[in-house]
Amino acid sequence: MTSEILSAPHSLEAEQSVIGAILLDSQSERAQKVLATLKAESFYSRQHQVIFGAMKSMNKESSPIDGMTVSDRLEREGLIDQVGGFSYLMQVGKGSFSQANIGAYASVIRERAAERYGIQKLNEATELFYTRNGMTAAEKFDAVQMLATQISDYAKTGNRRGARPLIEVMDDWLCEVEQRFDNSGRSRGLSTGIPSLDALLEPKGLVKGSLFVIGARPKMGKTTLYSQMAINCAMREKLPAILFSLEMPDKQIFERMVGQASGVNTDIFYRGSDNDSDFALANGRAMELVESGNLFIDDTPGITLAHIVSEARRIKREKGAVGMVMVDYLTLMTGEKADRNDLSFGLITKGLKNLAKELGCVVVLLTQLNRDLEKRLNKRPLPSDSRDTGQIEQDCDYWLGIYREGAYDENFPQQDTELLLRLNRHGKSGVVYAEQRNGSIYDCDQLAAQRKAADREDKPAKRGGF
Repeated sequence: MTSEILSAPHSLEAEQSVIGAILLDSQSERAQKVLATLKAESFYSRQHQVIFGAMKSMNKESSPIDGMTVSDRLEREGLIDQVGGFSYLMQVGKGSFSQANIGAYASVIRERAAERYGIQKLNEATELFYTRNGMTAAEKFDAVQMLATQISDYAKTGNRRGARPLIEVMDDWLCEVEQRFDNSGRSRGLSTGIPSLDALLEPKGLVKGSLFVIGARPKMGKTTLYSQMAINCAMREKLPAILFSLEMPDKQIFERMVGQASGVNTDIFYRGSDNDSDFALANGRAMELVESGNLFIDDTPGITLAHIVSEARRIKREKGAVGMVMVDYLTLMTGEKADRNDLSFGLITKGLKNLAKELGCVVVLLTQLNRDLEKRLNKRPLPSDSRDTGQIEQDCDYWLGIYREGAYDENFPQQDTELLLRLNRHGKSGVVYAEQRNGSIYDCDQLAAQRKAADREDKPAKRGGF
């Protein structure tokens, strides 16, 4: 046993050094960077929080910052006594520090703040298991995983979850707007890998935090588009894509992805090929997919929403970010107990939408459509055709239907495909024409495809999707 009382991680010296360096020269490039990135709540000492908060506000107002002006500001706000008066400001301003090292001092403050936040969340996790609150053990483990994700996010960004003042939201928004115009692409939306569809989604692309639903009848190409978007996310966007497949085994998905990445017909893996270069090309592309380290496949049958959330959070912690979480498909998932199937699956779509917001990624959800649409003259799918749930229309940010006339008419070109973007909360909707060949979707000349479609439509008002 020991009587030693552990104090929360902090460094008063680093906090004083940051404040002192800013008081000495607030207009230096290093000081301005610290004022822009460090938050008052990251300071351990309450008086240092108050002082730094005042200096941060003054800097936004372009007011001069020194011992006298900060003291006057605090006195007008009735806070001067909380910080030890003018004498303490002078004491800090004359402290022993190097202004050139202000960035290093700020890093120490952030590190200690992250450690305190971690301790707080771990205490919450411990309390969760001791408390009899009606939650099952599995629900408590899910809650702890959520806390672990919050700790990881805070360590990387310094942002806490919960209600935030508008000034903090504006700061983050301004940073994101600036990043949209740099070449890193960190803050823009994601692409799909199909140029004409990406053009339709411009300028925002697939906005992070969105639920993207793909609906179609069987054999229309849902899984093809799903795996193609995953490859694009991993290889072009350089972000992890997690594929949850309830319909197809992981080896089949991988084989399909190798074919899509290489452009090789996957039949060669069954009957061979007279051209050895096909195997070499396929093997080379397969190694590129593997070496990217950004593709994950989970073919657990009958998975639950909790399983998807748990695995997605784990990948986020391990990789630092997630680009896309992809689910094939909704009605094969095991839902929560509910009076009706539509209510059960509605809970899943809400949960997937929340997961997209939590991880800052795009969740791609495949869904089967009702057979009734095949009784219509115009069989092009609508969001209302989604099977077993009407909640999809309310929860999704994008709804894209896939239609092939060749599935109903053997005389029609079998490769011709229409991608029908019916709902888009962030921009315009419309039709994109594409071709499906050898298990892949290829872009095509949109004007030529439109003219060909118009020539085939005797009554476009009745048969056209839009």
